Amino acid sequence: MLSKYLILFALLTVPLASEEAYFTRFEALAKAEKWEEIIAEGTAALDTAVKEDRLYDEAKICAQLTSSSFYLGDYAQALLYANRCHELSESFTDPSLYLRALYLESAVYRAQKDFDRAVEVAEGALRLYEDKELDTPQLLSKIYFNLGAAHADNPNGNLKEAVRCYSTALECAPTPDDRIRTSIRLGKVYLIQKNFDLSQEIIDQVRPQITNDRLAMHADYFEAQLKAAMNETDAAILLANRGLARAITLGAKEDESRLKALLQSLIPKIP
Repeated sequence: MLSKYLILFALLTVPLASEEAYFTRFEALAKAEKWEEIIAEGTAALDTAVKEDRLYDEAKICAQLTSSSFYLGDYAQALLYANRCHELSESFTDPSLYLRALYLESAVYRAQKDFDRAVEVAEGALRLYEDKELDTPQLLSKIYFNLGAAHADNPNGNLKEAVRCYSTALECAPTPDDRIRTSIRLGKVYLIQKNFDLSQEIIDQVRPQITNDRLAMHADYFEAQLKAAMNETDAAILLANRGLARAITLGAKEDESRLKALLQSLIPKIP
């Protein structure tokens, strides 16, 4: 009889297999951009963390689900996950997860075109990072990237500030993919400023370094915009179609919509 109680106690105190499997598989799934699989497995793992009152695991999973929902274009759901991560992690001793929640919230607000709120939240994250005297370049790079994007995506945004933020993000970006993503973003600001030479220079620099379809899609979209601005319509259409094919394969709905809109602006309508 005692052995039965010991087994029951073990089952109640050890995380369920779905949560263990999720954390084990997450990095590989994220690298392969299997966002729908992450959401399916992460939702099950989140239920387990909630039932067993493991607040840190719950917050971490919410952050991961925020990113996955964001990449799929489900901004409403992404914001719910980001808000929950924010709520949970605000009281943690280590502020890293709380800061992650803040820059994720900023990204979602930006995607929803609430640019003032996006800037406000990202600036709050930066102040907290500085107040805590942290030395985490990867985290600082993410904060500056999202602050720069909040300025750059706003039609009335401060482009000079966007360039400064992106440049700072580049200085502390920890991985080649982060540097490529930030460089493309910086190139888009130069495009808005009609500095086509600098935009093309960035494209030429990053193209040989790209190793995944998502970054290739972003590069295609950026270069198609550049070629369109330079009145090289045929090249722009070719690049936009290539990017659109990648977006469809990735299930990137918002990127698909942007590329379709660009193509519609380039191809004259047939009566």
